[in-house]
Amino acid sequence: MPPTPPSEVPEELDFTAPTIDGGTFDGASLAGRPAVLWFWAPWCPVCQREASLIAELADRYAGRVEFVGVAGLSGDLGAMESFVADGGVGGIAHIDDRDGEVYTRFGVTQQYDFGFVSADGTVEVVRGPLEHDEIAAEVERLVAD
Repeated sequence: MPPTPPSEVPEELDFTAPTIDGGTFDGASLAGRPAVLWFWAPWCPVCQREASLIAELADRYAGRVEFVGVAGLSGDLGAMESFVADGGVGGIAHIDDRDGEVYTRFGVTQQYDFGFVSADGTVEVVRGPLEHDEIAAEVERLVAD
């Protein structure tokens, strides 16, 4: 049974943003369930190394943890699309944050930070870069809560 959404959406999740594939992402859709916001930039070598882990974790925790990429710090949509395709992370939603609004909403000033959203609506931004085992441990914590 999916978690019951909180009566109020946390301020950080009260947004809508375009996605790389031309759709729209509603941050409020993450309220009441564990989620990972992965902040990345297409030119970032750390982000490129993280991509395979993110894809693996998204697959392993499908239905239990929602993964969302937040692509920023680049004005090049084509580079973002290539990053998603080349990194194997096409199975998750990716926000097109060329304007930096989502980065700013979460207080993120650099790529490779993570936003971990607990089922109770608590949002914790962890400054990266993180080691693969640290990322996996944070995701496991979300599932255990």
